Amino acid sequence: MTSLPGVSVLIPTLNAERYLEGCLRSLREQEYPPDLIEIIVADADSVDATRGILSRYRVDSIVANPGVTTEAARAILNPLATKELVLYVDADNYLVGKNWLRRMVQPFIDDERVFAAEPLRFDYRRSDPALNRYFSLAGINDPLSLFMGNYGRYSYITGKWTQVRHGEEVRIGYLIAELMPGHVPTMGSQGFIVRTDVLRQVSQGEFYFDLDGVTDMVEKGHRYVAKVDVSIGHQFARGLVSLRRKVRRRAEDYLYWRDRRTYPWLTSGKWPIVRFALYTVLVAPLIWQAFRGWARVHDWAWLYHIPVCWLTLWIYGGAVIRSGIQHAPHSREGWQH
Repeated sequence: MTSLPGVSVLIPTLNAERYLEGCLRSLREQEYPPDLIEIIVADADSVDATRGILSRYRVDSIVANPGVTTEAARAILNPLATKELVLYVDADNYLVGKNWLRRMVQPFIDDERVFAAEPLRFDYRRSDPALNRYFSLAGINDPLSLFMGNYGRYSYITGKWTQVRHGEEVRIGYLIAELMPGHVPTMGSQGFIVRTDVLRQVSQGEFYFDLDGVTDMVEKGHRYVAKVDVSIGHQFARGLVSLRRKVRRRAEDYLYWRDRRTYPWLTSGKWPIVRFALYTVLVAPLIWQAFRGWARVHDWAWLYHIPVCWLTLWIYGGAVIRSGIQHAPHSREGWQH
């Protein structure tokens, strides 16, 4: 691959009017040949202004997503990609900078070993809600991943982008991580780009789980991932109420589908989960972690580390108990970003 590759941008939507326009605008503003970009959307029967926004930004194709979930949308969208690379973007993401896409595809041009690339960081803006700033600075969507060490974005708490064992080569503008089977950071969405031919080597089915997909690719011998020195914006949570809904969805969906999941969550054993519970109950260790983050970036949003860990612990615990009584995925009725 010596010239700029074509990119298929795959987006799942469901009542996404709040953030969708910012997502599509950042895509359309890229300094990249427009004919090399296709945008394909799987919409789960949105009832807000989502369809109108998609029409206004002239996406290439809109298909139905009767399965509603993001995983169902990915399974529908993956076979529709016609370009050399696939870019996964959610409706609440935005690309940071007009040269974002050019920088993200550069590792594929430089090194044929690279099968995927992902932004190194989440975008941090002082103007964002404090809870969103916390998640951007911590480099996570789930605080448990900090304790497991399998997070995949730069965290100001640890000063690392992951603690998963891997090899690393530093290049200009990015680094190349050599992953090993059984040791894969949480990656595969939120600005993740993968070679289309590699993507199609893994099992698709009626649902495509991004973490499992990357795990399977590594198992098949694809080991080199580029972490590019750019940011991806993620409008994750405006407040604790919306966060509670997202955490509960994540927990209930995982427990429902866990028998078919392949991502190695317990590579490091169960001790990190126990430590997460102990730190959360004792509080003081969380304060120390938040202080370490604050020492690198002075922002009072670090105070959210304590309630976020508490909320996550109790929702996960409750979901485990409920899963033994009512075995069902989280309902998307009334869902809105």
